[in-house]
Amino acid sequence: MAQVTQQQNTLHFSGNLLINNISETLADVQKLHLEPPLTLDFSQVNEVDTVAVSMILEIQRQLKHAHEQAGAVSVVGVPDNLRSLMQLYGVDGFLLN
Repeated sequence: MAQVTQQQNTLHFSGNLLINNISETLADVQKLHLEPPLTLDFSQVNEVDTVAVSMILEIQRQLKHAHEQAGAVSVVGVPDNLRSLMQLYGVDGFLLN
């Protein structure tokens, strides 16, 4: 299971971001008040699969929809397995700025 907490403009993710729990995690994110500049912190995440990359892109899309002038989200504390997935899908260049 994954948890998400918010401290100002940073979302802290912990636990496992996997296909079987991403719907609940996204529902939790949608309850939060997202303002740019937004940082996503994955330093406390244990396991991920490809759905974690999709979640990051969806959060970026939602932020841009709510705030047209929003820049890209900042992604920090990226575990090696998530970094590998970002590289595999070719999104590491703009997600890991």
